[in-house]
Amino acid sequence: MNEHDRSSLRRSADPHDELDATDAAILRGLRRVATAADPVPAGLVERIRFALALEDLEAEMMRLQEEPALAGVRTAEQATRTVTFESETFTIMISIRSSGEDAVRLDGWIAPAAAHRVELRLVGDRRVVMADEQGRFAYDDVPRGLLQMAVYNASGRPKSVVTPSIVV
Repeated sequence: MNEHDRSSLRRSADPHDELDATDAAILRGLRRVATAADPVPAGLVERIRFALALEDLEAEMMRLQEEPALAGVRTAEQATRTVTFESETFTIMISIRSSGEDAVRLDGWIAPAAAHRVELRLVGDRRVVMADEQGRFAYDDVPRGLLQMAVYNASGRPKSVVTPSIVV
């Protein structure tokens, strides 16, 4: 170790010190190592933006209820998963069934039952359907990935609920 290296090690740990060329070189090396060892997954930035883009700030956030161990049923033809969300205002149960390698079908029920507007939020897409008077709704050919649902009260009041994001 030469004298310059030793003097660099003895520098003050003052957080207000400026970064020099040696610091910048070390940080570039750390970035290369971190990027090679643990690269950022493809689409992560878009998924983060999606999860944080809650437009309806007046919405009540629903709670994801644990799925019972036997809620997912597998047969030779298809796999089914059931997910339930609860809030003070609504309960939503959705059944997720594979409809191909890259898509699923969502069948849902809202309680209390009424013709609520149901919005399915996907990364880069939105789909809106109306639940029928029994609270039933469905979406065909939903691409696999991250999704979130928002339900708007049928009474016309501005109150709405939003589910946490889930992966299908």
